[in-house]
Amino acid sequence: MRSNPRLTLLRDEDRSELTGILGEVEAAQMALAQAEAAYSRALSAAGVFAARLAEGSSAVVRDRDMALRGVAAEIAAAVRLSDRSVQRQIDSAFALVTEYPATLHCLEKGLITRAHVAVVEDVGRRLPVEVRGEFDQLAAEICLDETPGRARADLEVIAERMHPRSLTERHTEAFGQRRIVRYSIGEGMSELRAVHSTVLIEGIFQRLTDEATEVITAREPQPGDDSADTRSIDEVRADVFADMLLTATPTLDSTGHGDRPGGLGAIRAKVQVVIPVMALMGHSDVPCDLAGVGPIDAGTARLLAGNSDGVWERLLVHPITGLIMAVDQYRPTGAMVRFLKGRDKHCRWPGCRMPARKCELDHNHDAALGGRTEICNLCCLCQRHHSMKQFTAWKVTQLHGGIIEWTSPTGRVYTDNPPGHGVHFHPEEDLPDDVWVKWTTPGTEFRILDEPADDPHAPAPF
Repeated sequence: MRSNPRLTLLRDEDRSELTGILGEVEAAQMALAQAEAAYSRALSAAGVFAARLAEGSSAVVRDRDMALRGVAAEIAAAVRLSDRSVQRQIDSAFALVTEYPATLHCLEKGLITRAHVAVVEDVGRRLPVEVRGEFDQLAAEICLDETPGRARADLEVIAERMHPRSLTERHTEAFGQRRIVRYSIGEGMSELRAVHSTVLIEGIFQRLTDEATEVITAREPQPGDDSADTRSIDEVRADVFADMLLTATPTLDSTGHGDRPGGLGAIRAKVQVVIPVMALMGHSDVPCDLAGVGPIDAGTARLLAGNSDGVWERLLVHPITGLIMAVDQYRPTGAMVRFLKGRDKHCRWPGCRMPARKCELDHNHDAALGGRTEICNLCCLCQRHHSMKQFTAWKVTQLHGGIIEWTSPTGRVYTDNPPGHGVHFHPEEDLPDDVWVKWTTPGTEFRILDEPADDPHAPAPF
């Protein structure tokens, strides 16, 4: 397939027009952010005003609520909103102004968006009030350089490190709240909601997606067949979900042949878990990482690793290893694929969170133009951004350390750094001073040694 020259080679007048549009979008975005900040400050002031009205009352809690209701009703009538909604907005705005001043300042300057603020508030509310000030400072810095989705992943890790209670302790407590809830949504339809372990929910959703994809792929409409299956992937996923729960094994299996079981029953959920070796051995309870989702407790990660009989895909990474590998062929080796998917975790387009397991490996410098099949010339791109790189004027270059540099049609440069693994190694806690670690590339085998290995390139002791 040949590229459209109008997309890959912009004329000067086209580039100038696009630059003008981009300027208008940026100006509007900044104005919107500043207006959001001003709105939050005004609502926070309304909350302070309501609290002042209740000062000196013998029933402070009741009277403050009544004062807040009155103020919320006044504002709601003026802006044509529900007074309950406005009261919730006042509470939220007050928390933003008092607990997240750095984040609000960045919004006020138009440096971040309201979506960034929502992420900071959502993650921050899980922390005790006394540490939110420090969290706010770190969160504001991260949001300056990342999209809301990418920022959430980093903030989840920071929140876990700052929380005074361990993730293992909190997960054990939360696990006792797992449940299934149903809601009627009208028109003869209802919603079934499951609250369960993140790892299990992620695995369930991935398996349903794989099975739905298999059903759609296997559809072969015949000419003149008015009963052809035209369901979307969401519809098929919902049908397979209901069928599996009601019958235990799928019967909506268009991959079956005669009396033999089809391919759907063989599909299993796959998740990628990054776990420090000492956590795997049970010597540490540092949070581990469910790739593309966020931190999970060490106990769950060890359980997955111990039961990885083909159902779970296990990825072990060492805090030091990361050697570059290259081959004299177009296709990368299996070890290279595992390394790249572990390094990138998701599509490397700035802001894209498509998990690496669903991405394609791209030669940043095209193989057809002499690009080599090596780690420093490969990265994970989802189908959308892989195609965009191939058929539009966007250009991509990989710098040292897996840093991806994108150049837009207007000449702007955007940098995407390889994501952290979400797990943090604390040598003074994980290993005594006299313990040495030996590993084999690319971080798939580990041995604990009592003395240095007889190897000039052996790692130094922790």
